[in-house]
Amino acid sequence: MNKLYDREDELKRRLNDFLSGQFSLEEKDYYSNLDESGFLKLKAVLSDINNIITMKVTLSFVHWLAQNLDMAKSDVSSMIEKIKGMKPNTNGYDIELDDPIELIAEVKCNVPIKEGTVYGSAQKNGIIKDMDALIDGKSKSRMDPQRCLKFMVFLDTPEIRKATEHLFNNLNHPSTIVEASDVVRFDSNKIYTVFLGFEA
Repeated sequence: MNKLYDREDELKRRLNDFLSGQFSLEEKDYYSNLDESGFLKLKAVLSDINNIITMKVTLSFVHWLAQNLDMAKSDVSSMIEKIKGMKPNTNGYDIELDDPIELIAEVKCNVPIKEGTVYGSAQKNGIIKDMDALIDGKSKSRMDPQRCLKFMVFLDTPEIRKATEHLFNNLNHPSTIVEASDVVRFDSNKIYTVFLGFEA
């Protein structure tokens, strides 16, 4: 007889497997050792995960820029310092550069819903909103998008690549979207997509 699905057992197994596997801890029931206070503290720590991933991919993109635009080390250091000094969820672009080249970028670390290969409607709307901002500008940014190179940076996983391809193939949008890996010379009239992990 098949065992009936138990939601708590499944959540307990996933948490315990992650903690013991990721941190090489003793295999035991960590779930049952957490009380209400412990779960709330864990939730508070994990709420920063998306900000951590976004920051790491943003820093990776800076190194990608350095390689592809032949940037000076001093410019790279200045960009890294600026990014690390920004508070999460700042209302400008994720990256704004005006010297030695004018550039704006949005970094998207959305993982397709339900571990699939298609973005959910809220995720799609967020990506399209950021694309519009790359073209039309943002009220809280001094950058003029008409003068800037424009980039959409995505976390590089097979699922995200498929979901992004699906979105762009079915998108009725006025901008020209090009994957940056296929480009030798960049054009401010296009939006370039870049897929990166934590290391460029």
